[in-house]
Amino acid sequence: MKLLVCPVCRSKDVELDSGGYTGKYRCKSCGYTGSFVLEMDESAYKELYEGEEIVKDAEKKKD
Repeated sequence: MKLLVCPVCRSKDVELDSGGYTGKYRCKSCGYTGSFVLEMDESAYKELYEGEEIVKDAEKKKD
């Protein structure tokens, strides 16, 4: 199953905007509206999320 993922906040809470007539998507979490979204399966989403957590942890250690 493919997931639609917001390119801004990485939320999976994305839906077609205006019933799909505009070809745009809207993120319910951050309000992003646009034609670009990430489409991936559950395992790819998990890898993306885990990779971002590693980066955040590394940035915290720098400070």
